[in-house]
Amino acid sequence: MKTLPARLTLILATFATAFSVRAQTAADPAIQLDEITVSATRIAQPVADVPASVSVLRLNDLLNPVANLRDLARSEPGVSVPAAFGATGNAPRNFPAARSVNIRGLDGNRVLIQIDGVRQPEQFTFGNAQLIGRDYFEPSLYRTAEILKGSASALYGSDAVGGVLSFISPAPAALFAGAKRDALAGVSSTYASATREWTHTASGAARAGGVSALATVTHRRGHEAEPNGAYPADPSSFKIDAALVRADFAPTKDNLLFLTAETFTKTTNASFPSLVTTTFAGQTGRQRITRDRATLGYDFTSGSGYFRNVQARLSWQGAKVRETYETRQSVPVGAPPPAPQVFAPRLRLRDSDFRNRGVSASVQVESGTRIADRAHRILWGFDGSRTKQKRNEDFSQFDGVTGAFLNKIFVGENFPLKRIPDGKVDRYAFFAQDEITLDAAQRFVGTWGLRADHYKLSVTNDGLYQNLAKGTAPVGFDEWSLAPKLGLLWRVSAQESFFARYHRGFRNPTNEDLNGSIVNLTTPPVFYRTRPNPALKEETSDSFDVGMRARRAGATYVVSVFFNDYANFIETFSPTRDPQLPSTPGDPVIYQSKNIRRARVHGAEATVELPLGHYEKALAGFAWSNSFAWSRGDNRTDNKPLNSIEPPKWVSALSYTSANKWGVRLNGTTHAPQRRADKSAILALWDGRPPTPAQFVPGGVTLFDFSGYWHVSEHVRLSAGLFNLTDRQYWHWQDVRELDRGRADLQRFAQPGLNSRVTATVSF
Repeated sequence: MKTLPARLTLILATFATAFSVRAQTAADPAIQLDEITVSATRIAQPVADVPASVSVLRLNDLLNPVANLRDLARSEPGVSVPAAFGATGNAPRNFPAARSVNIRGLDGNRVLIQIDGVRQPEQFTFGNAQLIGRDYFEPSLYRTAEILKGSASALYGSDAVGGVLSFISPAPAALFAGAKRDALAGVSSTYASATREWTHTASGAARAGGVSALATVTHRRGHEAEPNGAYPADPSSFKIDAALVRADFAPTKDNLLFLTAETFTKTTNASFPSLVTTTFAGQTGRQRITRDRATLGYDFTSGSGYFRNVQARLSWQGAKVRETYETRQSVPVGAPPPAPQVFAPRLRLRDSDFRNRGVSASVQVESGTRIADRAHRILWGFDGSRTKQKRNEDFSQFDGVTGAFLNKIFVGENFPLKRIPDGKVDRYAFFAQDEITLDAAQRFVGTWGLRADHYKLSVTNDGLYQNLAKGTAPVGFDEWSLAPKLGLLWRVSAQESFFARYHRGFRNPTNEDLNGSIVNLTTPPVFYRTRPNPALKEETSDSFDVGMRARRAGATYVVSVFFNDYANFIETFSPTRDPQLPSTPGDPVIYQSKNIRRARVHGAEATVELPLGHYEKALAGFAWSNSFAWSRGDNRTDNKPLNSIEPPKWVSALSYTSANKWGVRLNGTTHAPQRRADKSAILALWDGRPPTPAQFVPGGVTLFDFSGYWHVSEHVRLSAGLFNLTDRQYWHWQDVRELDRGRADLQRFAQPGLNSRVTATVSF
């Protein structure tokens, strides 16, 4: 009960600060918000004109650069990015990777990730042992990232029920804005000590008449992040090669035809000494992730008229994840206990291959008209895509001494097999929205929208899937959904506005939710298997946001409160009975995705930035910013907290810039302790052997980072950062919410201690 008044005090203090700043700066001239968002409404417009909570992040920000997914969450309230560690036990036993993106307590396939409007592959857990995360892209190729918080199904359909993360690549015209030359180029190199990582990026652009082009190439090489503790991380090394090329042809000022091509490859080699026991000699692995994309686009732009803006896109994308493991282990042979145990060495080779390929197309038309003496900005269009997914696994066991082949059986699974059936997902949608100016002074703007979305999952039942399913046929899914939205923007003045919105969200079950298969019918004490749930329903939500934002000479602030109510919340791989009860090969524990009847998430977020020079001339160049996020989520059917909810987070930063020559920033981040956790959730992962696990809940921590940049000359820039200045040992809740507090190696999951990053950039 002690934390509630503190939270309310901080929220109320933020509100009070915002209002007091407004009172002090009432006479200041209007300052326009220059952040432009596309994701929030699918129309490019200033953030100030959007009735939604959206953040636009510049990925090359000199004082807060984004080098990976986790950097996105460093200073952004309400956002986190859990990671995998390649660890043992209940944590994902796979390669170090970004597992997901969490926005306001929702993660996994509830958050849509898109690049230039192209939907990225789904996340797969496969029983928490062979996780396929969201590491399909290289941030250095893009210019901005937009985070749309809250349901966006009315704009993007299924898997946007929790929010949207959009990466947007640069256009040649944007690079040449204000440039006097027809060719630009630059190179940069970065070293990050936390992962002993080097990143080299080269880019160039050129134009001639109506033709322009750009290219960016990145090579990144590094190692595992070393935790701040006594237990080292399992060693790994990775290499990333990525490139993006775009060519534009503008025959007239109103017409643009462009082609974008992108390629990404990440190769990771790892070993897992944390697995070594008296009978387990060791394991090594290799993972290769590739993604290729091509987008053909056409834009027509006119200053007015019914076809004010027309956009057409046609994209192809192919992604692959190939994993191979080599394991050396001694296994018991001969009579079971109490007879003396005899062990024989075995060599086990495992190979998995996941593929996701698809085509997508969209057409959207923006129109301007007047109806009943009211200005209307109308958007309507069509989205369509077809995605095919396939995952094959193979396993072979050999005699560890002679190398002779033995079999293709492991814990009752007969290889080769498929953990999901081959699937095909078709999405077709029609959407429309109307932004209406409600009064002559244009102070009130209302928005309504509707999306009619068809989602169809078709599956193929073949012998490889039946190696696990054992006669149970896979199920598909076919659903039409309607997602309405309403929004209201009230421009109190040229500098300040209030907004409110309602969105109906939905999420259709994935192939894994419906058909993911895992079996263990040979290894005691717990015998289990998964089974499809043909009765699984789509998840729906009703989401409400109310907030205010302003940008004045003396302050920029955003405050929002949100409330999300969910029906038929999908819980993947939930046991149908207590997994700690006795089980046998003939009566195993059944894991099956199910719908939680009701769930709820609500919270508040606030951001305030004060240019201190506005109040005292001696402080010119100084700025003080604060951001805060708090949320609460509950499974209302079982009366338990949702463990995907982040604890409160407060970020405070003091920065100074000197006429674009140099700048510094001191950043303080407070992660509050997790006060509400479903500690029984870890029991669903327990294998039944003593001791009984107890949920590890990390304490709160305050961290300090320091960063700066220096323009050495017109063409040379240096930037650097020191992170975790006080060398604190800490854990992120999303990383450890599946860990037993009794583990001896908990420190292996801690974040890095004091670490640094240095970047040198040359442009010409």
